[in-house]
Amino acid sequence: MSAALPQAMEPSAREAVIGKGVVVKGQIQSREDLTIQGEVEGSIEITGHRLTIDGQGNVRAGVKARTVEVQGSIEGQVEAMDKVYIRKGAKFVGDIRSGGIIIEDGGYIKGKVDLSHRAGGKLAVNGSGAPLEAVAS
Repeated sequence: MSAALPQAMEPSAREAVIGKGVVVKGQIQSREDLTIQGEVEGSIEITGHRLTIDGQGNVRAGVKARTVEVQGSIEGQVEAMDKVYIRKGAKFVGDIRSGGIIIEDGGYIKGKVDLSHRAGGKLAVNGSGAPLEAVAS
């Protein structure tokens, strides 16, 4: 069974952007969707919203968000209530705790994946249909 992967998410009407030339060190809390095109080091908490790390974005942080989409690079612990998307060309190093994960062919991930947010701890698959290792509690 092969299901089509969702395309990159469209920006919402209300979204904050950290631009390509911006470097942030510290804690970010947002009440709206956030796109990172620059660099962030520290922690990001946007629990009810979407975090997008753009293709040129570089994040070294602990993240809590509803949904996380990685097109660039992230190193750290990620907790997403909904899903984590690792797009083609993206690099993720760290641990993920989420309700689901989608890794496109060409996306890189190194770390633990815990899908305990998803009822029943079901396994996710990558773009070629191969199962990913999941830990359900």
